[in-house]
Amino acid sequence: MSSKPDLWDIKFVGLDLLKQKITWYAENGYKSIGFLGWDISIHPNIIEIISYCKENHFININIISNWMKFDDIEFTSKIIKAWVTRINFSIHSHLDEVEDYLIQVNWWLQRKLKAIDNFKTFYNKWLLRDDLSINIVVNSKNYETIVETVLFFYLKKWINDIRINFIRLNKDVKENWNDLKLSYTDFFPYLKKLVYISIKYNIRITFDTVQACIFYKIDNKNYKSLIKKFLWEDLDHITEIDWINKWDHFDWKKRKKDMLKMQFDDCSKCIYRESCQWVRKEYWNIYWWDEFKPITK
Repeated sequence: MSSKPDLWDIKFVGLDLLKQKITWYAENGYKSIGFLGWDISIHPNIIEIISYCKENHFININIISNWMKFDDIEFTSKIIKAWVTRINFSIHSHLDEVEDYLIQVNWWLQRKLKAIDNFKTFYNKWLLRDDLSINIVVNSKNYETIVETVLFFYLKKWINDIRINFIRLNKDVKENWNDLKLSYTDFFPYLKKLVYISIKYNIRITFDTVQACIFYKIDNKNYKSLIKKFLWEDLDHITEIDWINKWDHFDWKKRKKDMLKMQFDDCSKCIYRESCQWVRKEYWNIYWWDEFKPITK
């Protein structure tokens, strides 16, 4: 579920509509449910919403959040008691100056780190079923310190589930494209290091929109094991998404390939053409196809 509204129509989704959606999914056999889009933690009925999911016998209840309220230990306690099972936080650097610049709020990183500590306290007491995970959007401002960021969260905050999303240059950030854009060529040396530390420390690192042929360049002799681990490990399941305020119900995997991404002509020759994550359309408009070569053996 996503509560993301249009930028000109920012408002909370009504509790009755949310319950209607939750009931529909429960009655149709769904056992897992997640909330994303802006930040569900500031919804005035968030505790009741999570409790209602539990009443409807959802086994997995996941929140993807920007940490708006979770540095408050009392609020965190309430969300745990309501039966959230998994928390996934968006955070883009371990450095104050980088995080502050990217989200345009001062001292937000310290609040996020406090929120991590709060949830870790409950997890260590067996009150949160699944451990924390974090999402990092890699871009021109943080890619050179991305390895240090991953190691910081693994070694200092004991987080072993890290997803790295290659920046999506969509219409919401178009005015900042030149400031944030990043090529795979520039990112590649750091991708190699991330692969290395993932294997060395057994950190679960997954990547969004890093193509099979990019992993091939890391090791053209052992590329199959790398692709199996880092491309297939997080291959999209059939995930259905609701933009609740629009009643727009869609298959996320299909939408990404139909509307957001594309292949170039030579991709038809690649043995990974079906499982590859393809290339975002906006990226192609900026960098063209020179970085991508089909894998034919």
